[in-house]
Parts: sequence; C-alpha cells; structure tokens
Amino acid sequence: MGRNKKDSPAPRFEAGFHLLLWCALFAALALVPDQKILRYKILALEAGVWTLLAASAASWAFSAKAALTRTPLDWAVLLYASGGLLFYLLSPERGVSRLELNRIIFSAAAFFAAAQSWPKVKNPRAPLAVFVYAAAALALYALLQLRGGIWIIEAPQLERPIATFGNPIFLAAYFAAALAVALCLSLSARTQGARLAHAAAAALLAAGLWATQSRAAVAGLGLAACAAAALFLRAGARRAFLACAAAAAALALWHFRARQWTHGLIWKDTLALWAAHPIFGCGLGRFHVEFPAYASEALKALWPQQKVIINFAHSEYLQVLAETGIVGFGIFLAVPAAAFRWAAGALRHAEDRGLLAGLALAAAALFAQAFFSPDMRFGVSSFIVFAFLGAACALSRGESRSPPPFPGRYGMAALLAAFLAAWGSLAAQPILAQRRLEREPAFHVEHSPELQKLFDRLEEQVRSDPNNGDLAENLAYLYAKERRWDKAVEKYELAERLLPGRPGPGNNLGNIYYSLGRREDAIACWKRSLQAAPGQLDAHINLGKALYEVGRLKESAKHLQAVLKRDPNNEKAQILLKKMIE
Repeated sequence: MGRNKKDSPAPRFEAGFHLLLWCALFAALALVPDQKILRYKILALEAGVWTLLAASAASWAFSAKAALTRTPLDWAVLLYASGGLLFYLLSPERGVSRLELNRIIFSAAAFFAAAQSWPKVKNPRAPLAVFVYAAAALALYALLQLRGGIWIIEAPQLERPIATFGNPIFLAAYFAAALAVALCLSLSARTQGARLAHAAAAALLAAGLWATQSRAAVAGLGLAACAAAALFLRAGARRAFLACAAAAAALALWHFRARQWTHGLIWKDTLALWAAHPIFGCGLGRFHVEFPAYASEALKALWPQQKVIINFAHSEYLQVLAETGIVGFGIFLAVPAAAFRWAAGALRHAEDRGLLAGLALAAAALFAQAFFSPDMRFGVSSFIVFAFLGAACALSRGESRSPPPFPGRYGMAALLAAFLAAWGSLAAQPILAQRRLEREPAFHVEHSPELQKLFDRLEEQVRSDPNNGDLAENLAYLYAKERRWDKAVEKYELAERLLPGRPGPGNNLGNIYYSLGRREDAIACWKRSLQAAPGQLDAHINLGKALYEVGRLKESAKHLQAVLKRDPNNEKAQILLKKMIE
C-alpha cells in the first residue's frame, strides 16, 4: 500500500536543504548570465537538478525511511526521455543529435527532481516567491535597458532587452511564466500585504514582457489564461473573459502589424521536410542540418543561407514532427496531454489551488508559446516547464511509497547514481571542450632576426634542390607561422606539385586561404587533401567549419561526425556542432 506524502514529513534538515536549493536555483535562473557555447545559466540549473537527484539517491541508500514519490505524469515523462534516447540511437549523426538528447534528459531530470523534492519543502510558496521576485527584479533591469539606465544607474541600451538571457525571446518566455505564477499567488494570497506585493511584481513582469516585444510569449500567456478561465470560471464570467481576450488579441495583432512575419514560410518548408521523412523524421536535433535543402526561394530571398542559419522551425511541435516523425511527435504530445488531463481533474478541488494553478499555468504558457516559438529548445524554458509540472503533480496527487522490493532502495540508488554519472558527463562536454581549446598554445610567432636567418638558409637550399618537396613544405610552414601568406602559398603550391600523394600541403594551403577569407578555395584544398588521406581529423574539422560558415550545414555535419567517430571527445568538433544551433 502507498502512504500519502503527508504521513511521512521530511526531517527538518532535509526540508531546509530542499527549500534553500530551490531558492538558490530560482535566484540563479534570474541572475546567472547566459553566454553562447558555455551557457552558464543552464549549467547552473543542471548542477542544481543533479544535486537534487543525488540527494534522492543518498536518501534511498542511507535512510531506512526512504520514500519514492509517484505522480500521474511519471510514465509520460519517462516515455519522452526514452523516446529521446531511442531517436538518438537511430540518428545517422549522433554528434549532431547529442545536444538535443541532453536537453530532453535534462527536462526529464528536472521533472523527477521536482517531484521527489517539493513534497519535502514545508512551505512551497517560499521558493515560488523567490522565483517571482527575482524575475520582477530582472524585469526592472530589462526596462532600464530600454533607456540605457536612469540617474546614476547605467545599463546597456537595447531596442529589445535581453537582461541576463542573451535573447529577448528567451527572456520573454521567462517573464510569461513568472507572470502566471505572480498573478495566481496574488489572487490566492492569505494577507493583504502579500497580495499587494505579488501584484506589484506582476505589474513589473507585465511591463518587462511587453518590452521584449515577443508576440509568441504574449500569445502563449493569453492561451494559458483562456485555459484557466475554462477551468475556474463560471459560464457567464468565462464568456466575458474570452470576449476580453479576443479583443486583446486583436489589439496585439494591430500593434505588431508592421513586424515582418516569416514563420509561415518556415512552417511550410518544415512540413515539406517532414513529408520526406514522415514516420521517424530526419533525425533528432538535425533540423538545422536538413532544412536548407527544403527552404523555398521566397524564404532564402529573405534569409540568405550564406548569411543566416535557420536553426529552428519556430514551432516546437512542427520541429519535433520534422525531426522524429509521427512516432516522436506522438511521444512528445504525451506530456502536455497527460498534464492537461491531470490539471482538469486536480486543480478544481486542490487544497492550495493558487499555488498549483501558478505552477500549472506557467508550464501551460510555455507549452502554448511553443506553437509559435523555438523557446523550449532553450534549456531554461524546458526546465521551467518540467520542474513546475513535477512540483505541481507531486503536491496535488503525488503518492509517497517505499521503493519497490526489487531492486529495492539500494538498487534504486545505484541506478540513479549511474544515470547521474552518464548525464553529468554528457552535460559537461561542451564546457570542458571549450576550456581545453582555450588552453591550446598559439600557432603564430613574431618575426625575429633568428627566424630571418633560418628563412634565408632554407631559401638557398630550395634553390639548390628545386625538386625537394620536403624542403618546400618546411619553408611554407615557417612562412605561415609568421603570417607571410604570399610566400607560404607559393611554397605550399610547390610542395603540392612535388608531393601529389601527400595530404599536408593541401590541408595547410586550405588553412591559409581560409585566413585570407577565400573560403571556396580553402574548401577545394581540404577536399583534395582528404582524397589523399581520408582519415585526417584536422582537415575534416577545417572543412566542417568552412562549410558551416557558407551555409552548407549538412555537408559540414558529415565532416564533424567523421571526426567524432574517430575521436568522440574532440573539442573542436563538439564546439562547432554546438555553434550550429546557437
């Protein structure tokens, strides 16, 4: 028999630990700056989720009163994570699919971490208050960015604020989720002071959301509000609310009428991509690699492939359909479908309906926004959706049970520890690769009298032995280190003629042409070099980078995948694949 979570209160230390960790996570969500490739904000959240799950593993292993919280969404989220792993294994290029696998695993980990942790927090409104007020403070900073600061307070002036998120769309999703929570907490507050404080935070968040000028976030929040009206309002009030919502939507459409809208073109071409791979899709996380071949001339005229990479379908639902076909699409839809079913049955009669509604509607706003936006591909938004669903389900209909007899609490702890080791390694790869690249010594050197003497001696040897390809290649290498490109090109071309079966001269000649901005010449050189020796990792990486920069992503990914097959920990290939979607 399962026993209700209220029958087994967590020890005071454990409860305090979980409360403080969630408060720290929500503070980090607002304050830690985002940065391309390194993604410190996401790393902070991943570390927090990892710690929460590690605490669960420790509890199962060392506490005789260990408990496992079960929720109505467990199987849907497990199916989502298992589907991600399956499509990763089916991917023709796992190096390309790895980042999307990590996001899916992170999402599921956030759900289960919240489900196991929130029932142990004695006052769940406290961490949610941190979430709301930290977001409100960030909204104030976002408003300052519109003006460039105020009085003695300075801020970078931007047309659309990004705060600590690096992107106004991602920031808008965060504000939309926080606004949903703030409104629900305000309406259900037990004291007048708390009601006013939450309302003030909601006002700041609404202003910050509007400042981002994100149509998708406004639409997502509006759809979530309509869902709340359907759940909680009586018939007359519901009709009045929906009429007001329709009027607000019309005003928003009028306000944004001058903004360019290319989503329709992307959606149409995404459907063409899906039609070519209807059952299992083109491959997990491979949309940006396959999409250019299906981009219409009208879209390419607006966004030239040589200048702009279309990383996302600007609809999570269409992108999932294109990448994983109708099979993966059905697996993905299991989560919002199960969440809607849970909410329809649980929220009307919940003991603390304001708290649960805030969590559920924040997730609903992001699920709705995902119809028009790529935001859920950003780990922060996925974290909010899945962590809030896990918390809400555990607090409403979660059941605290003893671990199953097999494998029992020790086996469960061991399985979770193994998962944490595997996921930790996967999540840490990009930042470790970047750090290793930063420590690599510089290639180029400055001119010196000693080097000039060496050049003079080698030039004399080449004149004395003009058919010596080794001498020509060595001299070209030294000229390249000193950035004397014309001399380096001359000698590498000589070496390539004298040593037609050797790959080095062609590879290095490609490096020089790339440094001079002659990408097509560089690509031709690297291809010749690979014909001579297909196993060269450097040539594959160089070619992958150049093809990525001219918009030929599918070719680029093939060369980078070839590197990762031979060297799974290659830093340069990992970073280049991550750059493709950032």
